Order: sequence, then C-alpha cells, then structure tokens
Amino acid sequence: MKELKKNKNFHLFILYHKLSTDQKPQHDGCSESWCDWKKAQAANSLDTFHHKPPLSQEVFKAIRPIYEELSRDELLNRCLGGYTQNSNESFNATVWKLAPKSYSSGKKVLNVATDIEVCCFNDGLTSILKIMKALQMDIGVHSYNFCLETDAKRIEHAERSLTDAVKEARSAMKSSRKASEGEFSNVEGQLYGPGIAD
Repeated sequence: MKELKKNKNFHLFILYHKLSTDQKPQHDGCSESWCDWKKAQAANSLDTFHHKPPLSQEVFKAIRPIYEELSRDELLNRCLGGYTQNSNESFNATVWKLAPKSYSSGKKVLNVATDIEVCCFNDGLTSILKIMKALQMDIGVHSYNFCLETDAKRIEHAERSLTDAVKEARSAMKSSRKASEGEFSNVEGQLYGPGIAD
C-alpha cells in the first residue's frame, strides 16, 4: 500500500480493495460511500466484518497493466473536453441507411457501404461523383447540381446548429424532456408497485 500512496495510483484503489482479505485489508484509498469495510470501520464493527473471497493474484497481475494503460495522463487528457460519441453514432447511422441491419447484406456490401459513407461523411455528397467517375459512369448536370446543393445545405445546417441560440434551445429542450420524464416516472410509480392490485 505504501507503493500505492507514493505513486498516487488512485486508479488502483479498487483493485487493492478487491485483493483485501480479513488478514490483510487494503482499503486506504476506499470511500465509505461504496466500501463495506470502511462502513464497518466507521461503525466500529470490524470484528464482525468478513471480506468476500479476494481477487486472485493471477487476475490482478493480468488486469493491472490494463488499469495503468487506461489511466495514462495522455489518454485522460483527451477526456477533459467531455466529448461524446455523437459523431461516431452519426456516422454509424449513415452506414446503416445504405446497408440496413434488418437485411443480411454480408461483409462485402457492408465494407462498400462503409467506404462510401466515409467519403460522404468527410467530403460530402460530391465524393459520390468521384466514385462514379472512377467507375467510368456518366455524370449529368442534374446529379452534379444536386450534390452541390445537398452539401451546401448540410454545411449551412451544421453551422446553424453551432450558434449560441440553437445551443440554448437544445439545452432548454433537454431540460424540458427531463422534466417530462420525471413527471411520467412519478405517474408510473403510482401505477406500478407491489400489492397495487390488491
């Protein structure tokens, strides 16, 4: 445990918690909010407290490097902005439009759909024209104009969604939705429960 304090490896506290036994408790970094041993210590009832079977040393040695890798400063610094997976989900949605999950498309079709959507996601619909040109397909004026107009609308929509007014409106909508969900759950709480049909 001295090594743990010296190196300030806070991410390892849970692992040492899981290694703890009645003979060797390792709860220095634990919080009373989630650690039963700490709760027993606060209640002066450690004499009746018994640990669950500990994590084996082999498992500890196997997963410790993973904990250390996931808590590297470089990796954690990437989380500081609080970014979400929305762009990934947005991209996935475009792939599933071309190759819906409801149909068994196969790996080849899914790969082609992914390649096409990567092009569209990064460079817009005009990238489809480049694919068509590479396949020696004839591209009409209407196709070209349609792609330009669609890309312009997409960019305009994206820029508009970044304005402060739209962000505030989106935040207000989320708050309103949460309030509505809270009301519904209160009503559901009254409708469902043990012995309610008695």
